[in-house]
Amino acid sequence: MSGTAKMKPVIDGNNLAFWAILSAFVVDFLGYAYIVPILPEWKQQFSLSSFEATALVSIWALPLLLLGPFSGRLVDKFGSGRVISVSIVMLIGSSLLYLVATEELLESYFPNSGFWVLVIARFIHGVSGAAVLTAGLAAASRLWPNSFGATAGSLIGMATVGALLGPVIGGWAFEIGASNAFLLLAGITAAALPLVLYASKAIGHGSSASALQQIPIREFMSNPMLFRIGMLIVFSALATGALEAGVPLLLSEPPLGMGPGGISLVILVLVLIQGVGSWWWGRQVDRTEPTRWMIMGWIGVMIGLTSAGVMSAAADDKQGVLVVIAMLAIFQFSVAAAQIPLLPMVDAATTRTYGKGSAGLAFGAFGTAWAAGTLIGPIFIGLMHDLTHTWSLSLGLLAIPGALGLWLTMSNRDELRSCYNEEMERRKESSSESE
Repeated sequence: MSGTAKMKPVIDGNNLAFWAILSAFVVDFLGYAYIVPILPEWKQQFSLSSFEATALVSIWALPLLLLGPFSGRLVDKFGSGRVISVSIVMLIGSSLLYLVATEELLESYFPNSGFWVLVIARFIHGVSGAAVLTAGLAAASRLWPNSFGATAGSLIGMATVGALLGPVIGGWAFEIGASNAFLLLAGITAAALPLVLYASKAIGHGSSASALQQIPIREFMSNPMLFRIGMLIVFSALATGALEAGVPLLLSEPPLGMGPGGISLVILVLVLIQGVGSWWWGRQVDRTEPTRWMIMGWIGVMIGLTSAGVMSAAADDKQGVLVVIAMLAIFQFSVAAAQIPLLPMVDAATTRTYGKGSAGLAFGAFGTAWAAGTLIGPIFIGLMHDLTHTWSLSLGLLAIPGALGLWLTMSNRDELRSCYNEEMERRKESSSESE
């Protein structure tokens, strides 16, 4: 009787935490993808090169690259709930800075400052977005340790609703009016704040006495298993980051010549496919070990990107470009199989090495590796297109990280599988003993 009475609040608290984390992920992903269909407009407005335009996408990942482990320490010290709450406020502020830049409100005081205001806005957006990602995954690994694969897959998969809605809302709202577009972004983000604040304690408030504070970052990153997982994260994020920045520019050029609205619809379909894949592959990971799905994912990544590069070389009409988009859809579904299993893998490897209480630093380091790929990807494809003036070579060369990811997974399959299985068995035994 007393056990039942104690159980109900915990279940309710976990459900509340899940929906609060999910809402934070949705607005975070929404803001990240919101500007994608607007890139061609900014490119024209501020006379940017392809490199400069795609660099705006990359800047989001820069804070995560530089501050990932530090944000993880903050999460472990102050708790995911507090970190997510502050981050949502910062997301709102960065949305308003996009408005200032687009409307060139500071031009009379600082001529030609519009682009640099965009850079500052994107950087602040990246700082807060990085903290949301790190804190949310750390909270999920603590609250749902035995079903983290499915939970992480559900969070990432359902959070793609934000990534889906971002380009759609951003593209169409921008066509209606730039001011309204960014006021709307700030308002949608603010809508998540009350739930996050209310659920802050359930998400977790951390402990200033966390033993993890004594673990040097260098030691964490030099761990052989975590280093291999980190490189796999880099390879997958490089390809996705490149396509997120490159596809809008590809669609805006002849023969398609799409505007922000049309670009947003294509991106919607591609991200929906990846979101479904994230949910699907996350469920498979908890049923079996992750490496088999990672291998399947890397093979699909190589097929999708290589085919897209070959097809784009022969695409001289709208129908040909649509075939290229279909090949990219294969990539989107496959890359989820390469990425999602890495979340429980890094969680298991970190806990196995450093024990409980390391989730924040674990996903801070995960974020650093993911940011490195996300940062390099858009810059790579932007530079390639500026140099070659062809999308076929730019897309085709992205298959190289896929080949490296497949090789690294295959050559370390036994070690990755053993690490994951041993930690999951330990957790099951711990759960059985506590019951």
